[in-house]
Amino acid sequence: MSESPSLDEATIAALRARIGIPRPSRSARGHVEIVNTDSIRHFALAYGDDNPLYCDPDHAASSVWGGPIAPPLFGAIAGRAARSDLSAADAAALRGDPLAGLGQVLCGDRWVFLRPIRPAADILKRQCLDSATLRSSTFGGGVGALVSHRVEIRDAADGELFALRYIDFWHTERTRSRSAGKYREVPRPSYSASDLAALDALYEQEQVRGVETRRWEDVAVGDSLGPIAKGPLTLTDIITYHTAIGWGGLGGGTSKVAYKNRKRVPKLYTPNSLGIPDTSQRCHWDHECAVELGHPAPYDYGQMRGNWMVHLLTNWMGDGGWIWTLSTVVTKFNYLGDSHRISGRVRAVRRVGDRGVVDVDVEGINQRGETTCRATATLLLPVGSEATPALPHLDDTAVPEPIGPHADADTDVDA
Repeated sequence: MSESPSLDEATIAALRARIGIPRPSRSARGHVEIVNTDSIRHFALAYGDDNPLYCDPDHAASSVWGGPIAPPLFGAIAGRAARSDLSAADAAALRGDPLAGLGQVLCGDRWVFLRPIRPAADILKRQCLDSATLRSSTFGGGVGALVSHRVEIRDAADGELFALRYIDFWHTERTRSRSAGKYREVPRPSYSASDLAALDALYEQEQVRGVETRRWEDVAVGDSLGPIAKGPLTLTDIITYHTAIGWGGLGGGTSKVAYKNRKRVPKLYTPNSLGIPDTSQRCHWDHECAVELGHPAPYDYGQMRGNWMVHLLTNWMGDGGWIWTLSTVVTKFNYLGDSHRISGRVRAVRRVGDRGVVDVDVEGINQRGETTCRATATLLLPVGSEATPALPHLDDTAVPEPIGPHADADTDVDA
């Protein structure tokens, strides 16, 4: 068995040689290659958002946008891989993996949103390594590498960007996980009638501003957002979410489709208790698999909670608001049965040129009082007589800083 590489400047230098080189797509086809009102609506409903801007074409047609637009994180699951013809030198730089054998932890997800995705959009995606730095950290001990990947989400018709996405990973030398099995002791929730009534009350009072877009001049530092309720998380929630997002880059499927995917990505499949090879993603819905991994129950995908926090923001802004930048991070697992309250607070109200800008902090707290996810967002709100703020131009200074590991994060939270 080959030894894991050392995390040193030589390894980082080999990794940096890949920066900016488009990564050839090795994944299955995207789940949504043709954007329409149905795929937009299904995505919104999959994380519990029935905002009419996304779900009611008649409402959307009368909005400031003049028609349906997709929820902000829709670009994560829509589009097709852009063709990349690599030079011999670039192809050589992509051979092998300087980080093979090292541990990997998802730190965060950063976005810059530039224009809305509408039905009939033809979306092209290109992914490449964006940065790699060597850092010392108390997280896991010793030295680690903070590695960021950049995903360009473009309009095939004019080449303009819909959004930029940055995915941050923390890599460390593998050791036997100190957290193995610790999650088995996480208490399983039990809900009384009054507990459920309290969550139902939050659902009942959830406010979607819609056409009554919040104005920049009406916002003050310290203003609160929400809370809105999410959960208790059920297996039905996981199934519903999958119907909208598909299987992701690793693929999936059933019968012959699963067989072909198993040939393509054999390491994704492990035998279940019946000896049948099944996707390792089943830890999100298969109790037996989750327990074998040291968990008390199946758990969600981190990006589901990213969508929950965006849901709070879009409710609060109204139709004419715009999320300019977003950073999200998940720090703990969200197990079947867990419930959350998602809330936020205005940190700053400022002007950037003629734009009305609002900075917001968001967090999700479960029924055990644990913060399992956080977000920071920069919002654009209309000023004066504006119906909606002017959409931003690409500005590298607006890209949020890479997200390093958080001191309170579980070291193996799944993306």
